[in-house]
Amino acid sequence: MQQVGPQPVGLRTVPGEATGSFIRRLARVNDRPVGAVLREAAGERVEDWVDPRAHEVFLRDQGVERLAAMAWRTPEELRQSLPTLAVRGRGRREVRVAPWPPRWTVLKPCAGCLARREDIVAPVWCASREVWQVCVRHGRWLRDASAGGPSQVGLTGLEEVVHAHRRWQRMRQRVGPYARALLADALQVTACWWQGRLMGSETVWARREEVLGAGRQEWSVPLVVYPEAVVVAEAMAVYERQRRWGREFDNGAPGWVSRRWITFVGERLGMSAPMGYGGYRALREWTLQHSADEPVVVRLGREAPPPDYLSQRLPVLEPHVGGFDQGPLEDASCLPWRLGRPVSEL
Repeated sequence: MQQVGPQPVGLRTVPGEATGSFIRRLARVNDRPVGAVLREAAGERVEDWVDPRAHEVFLRDQGVERLAAMAWRTPEELRQSLPTLAVRGRGRREVRVAPWPPRWTVLKPCAGCLARREDIVAPVWCASREVWQVCVRHGRWLRDASAGGPSQVGLTGLEEVVHAHRRWQRMRQRVGPYARALLADALQVTACWWQGRLMGSETVWARREEVLGAGRQEWSVPLVVYPEAVVVAEAMAVYERQRRWGREFDNGAPGWVSRRWITFVGERLGMSAPMGYGGYRALREWTLQHSADEPVVVRLGREAPPPDYLSQRLPVLEPHVGGFDQGPLEDASCLPWRLGRPVSEL
């Protein structure tokens, strides 16, 4: 009678999980070396050291199929959950272990999402295209802690951050990929305000910092200013839709677009007075970068835009030329300053 050995154990993915993290967990649950799982996926010998925080595993199609069979999943299930499987492995090897590319960030998944997962028996790491994320289900801010500060922040008492993230998700659906560049610009503007102690620094932002118990810390700035940054990004989308069709903001006289639009942003933020005290400078710099190139007479001679132009998706507009969908969010901005550096331009 043939003796039956231990049967392999399948494994569920965590949405957004890094492939290397999944492979390490699969090896752990089956009590096998990581190298054995990699060799089976590759069909040949490969290096077996995988630290999900420093390296990622990139697979070609056959490698994905073999890994799926080992985990009792379909290749489609893995591709839906493991984002780096969309990065096709280079060369002829089915499995390649390499340092993380610069455009990716390794984050810990939301602790609330993992709390109900009884099958989690090893640390999980997620592959993110941003250095921070928001879990709207459990109200948690997830961030890269390599530069200091916590890796996760509970948003109890800061529910406006969760609401802002939902608004940002809706804006991204309406505007399209260009929305990321606008959010990057809006975050640079609000970070400039924070650094210069303008706008909400002594009011709404000070209250959020008090709730966090962190004081004025640079690591917390994206979280602290996020609700206002989303409002600014939405206003930027309004501006850009009208600029695309050669329209002046609010159908006003040519040449006054910046003043009227900046007033509009201040009203949307509920910060009209601080805007007049100095907040307008950062927005004025943005409008100079995003000014209309055509002479007024040419723009007035163009045919009217379609009735729904204020709700259409936006193409990429200058000065953004592409590449803003990858890498750090601040690098997607057209504005020259960066948090922590003197804002001498203003």
